[in-house]
Amino acid sequence: MRRNHSRPARAAAASRQDELAASSLRPTHLLALQAFDVAVRLGSFKEAASVLNLSASAVSHRIRNLEAHLGVALFHRSHRAVRPTHAGEKLAAATGRAFAVLVRAGSAVEAAGRRRLRLKVLPQFASAWLIPRLSSFLTQHSEIDLVIETSNRNVDFDTETFDVGISFGPDKAEGVVAHRLMDVRTVPVGTPALARRLKLRSAADLGRAVLIEVTTFPAAWPLWFKHAGETVPPSARAIAVDSFVAALQAAERGAGVALALEPFIGESERRGTIRRLLPVSHMTGSYWLVHPPGAQRSRALQAFKRWLLAEVAKES
Repeated sequence: MRRNHSRPARAAAASRQDELAASSLRPTHLLALQAFDVAVRLGSFKEAASVLNLSASAVSHRIRNLEAHLGVALFHRSHRAVRPTHAGEKLAAATGRAFAVLVRAGSAVEAAGRRRLRLKVLPQFASAWLIPRLSSFLTQHSEIDLVIETSNRNVDFDTETFDVGISFGPDKAEGVVAHRLMDVRTVPVGTPALARRLKLRSAADLGRAVLIEVTTFPAAWPLWFKHAGETVPPSARAIAVDSFVAALQAAERGAGVALALEPFIGESERRGTIRRLLPVSHMTGSYWLVHPPGAQRSRALQAFKRWLLAEVAKES
């Protein structure tokens, strides 16, 4: 008697189809998850709508449908902003990783004969060290397109779609491949005219100066003074800027005394626009080249890594 194998085969195929994650989400759910992820990163339905080219009401509608589908509230809503609930935070961690993986997977399908490498770099490293040297990399690797984004925040490969980053910290970050590039020290600098006027002989004399603070690193001056064996002078006046790049620019124009980052002040010293005001420098951390472990298969990444480490070695 001939057995009919078609029914079990169809049942097995149907079972496999039920297990396919991609088939379990409707397009409306995927769009809602996209709206949710953008809104939670930006903290605003209005800003998310602008990024997604939708109306704010459309974003709100998608997220409310997602909340109804999941049976939980995902946001605490206020007049000006939104913030995720505990359930929203858990979902945001998952969606951030998922969308980052999807974008990286799409980027891996490169145009024939060309490769693209996306970098997230801290502003001071980009402007004072990396960009002035990039022409040699581009000359050696004309087949590679570089996309560079600067930010005061270290790269987060779980939620961002960069291939590689230049990060800053005292120690190697967990869960990534990391290469120490260079140590960084803070040193007070100002114009030669300011140095003559203030006649600085010790850290305590900085109470006569305007101190240029960096809002993203508020502990920089207190840590330097502690290292110098002094407290921040109570008489010191201050102005605040948002980066060490801006602080150095302000110091070069005579606005006050900035904490500059070694080894990035050599060019300004050679031009004579600033000088070191005191010999005390404070070790604050190191720059690191970081990338996800799986990215080592990228030939573009390997080429960039070899070039960058060779450039650093020239100056060590």
